[in-house]
Amino acid sequence: MRQISEYIVRLFEKRGVICASAEEREVYIYGFDIAIYTFLSTLGLFFIGWMAGRPIETTLLIFLYYINQSFGGGFHASSHLMCFLTMVLGELLFFVSFLLPYSLLACIGISVISLLFMWTHPLVLHPNKSYLKKKAPQLIKRSRQILLLETTLLVAFILLNIPDIIQTGSLALLLSTISRDVPILKHTGIVDFS
Repeated sequence: MRQISEYIVRLFEKRGVICASAEEREVYIYGFDIAIYTFLSTLGLFFIGWMAGRPIETTLLIFLYYINQSFGGGFHASSHLMCFLTMVLGELLFFVSFLLPYSLLACIGISVISLLFMWTHPLVLHPNKSYLKKKAPQLIKRSRQILLLETTLLVAFILLNIPDIIQTGSLALLLSTISRDVPILKHTGIVDFS
């Protein structure tokens, strides 16, 4: 992906779309690398969901997880491959959950615990994003607004009694909570993931 990103940046430089210093060039390469990885990994997750016969649930899972990860932070793997494998593992656990008997009470319990955890830990910044500390109050507010919106949607789905969507929402919240908890545990030294 790095080579593809470098090629795109060179192409843009040749066409005069960008004119960058060496430092800015690295930022462009990094941005394209992340964009390409995100596109390909999301496509891979959608494909797995389609193969598992759960395209709608997979779409909702990915959307909710990405939203929580983007606005509240969480676990970041050491490489694109490890990140993708971690997401696939979470997705496979998600599919296995559909083999268990559905329980509205369990889904509500998982959702409440997950929402409370993320409310009390609304922002977990990766060390590479420490420059965002100055904006922490705004980011925390936005993260909590997202959680309130997710709570509202979950309540609506509960009232509409849509079991697969309720289960998907509760498990997406659980996976988001786990992702947010891992860096906290790592930082406190409770768990060592190295």
